[in-house]
Amino acid sequence: MPGVFPVRGPFSFGGPDARFGAGRTGHIHQGQDVVAASGQAIVAPVTGTIVWQANQPAGAGYYLVEHGSDGRDYVFMHLLRGSELDGVGDAVRAGEQIAQVGATGDASGPHLHFEIWVGGWQQRGGQPIDPLPQLRRWAGLA
Repeated sequence: MPGVFPVRGPFSFGGPDARFGAGRTGHIHQGQDVVAASGQAIVAPVTGTIVWQANQPAGAGYYLVEHGSDGRDYVFMHLLRGSELDGVGDAVRAGEQIAQVGATGDASGPHLHFEIWVGGWQQRGGQPIDPLPQLRRWAGLA
């Protein structure tokens, strides 16, 4: 699937606790963390529409959800406060900056928590999939 890596600039995929499926208190990690400096650009990986924007102070922090033209939902969490450049209903192009890396919510340091959902984000029948293989392809590492 064509697309663009969602973080511009230097990054790492962190350690085992940053991976999809890692244990968390009361749940499992449903995404992949991309460790990067605070303020680095976050871009839309595919063309789509922003369908959700919120702040969850004790969890995701500031976050956005994009419904991609490929039918998948892409979730971007722990965004730098006030860095969101798009809101609900806005169309975005692949590679367009949508926010910046932050450490809001329950984050131990700056990173993008990135999820891919098939069947709809937080919808009946929807489920997260491991985004690491796709992230590695977009980064040219696969």
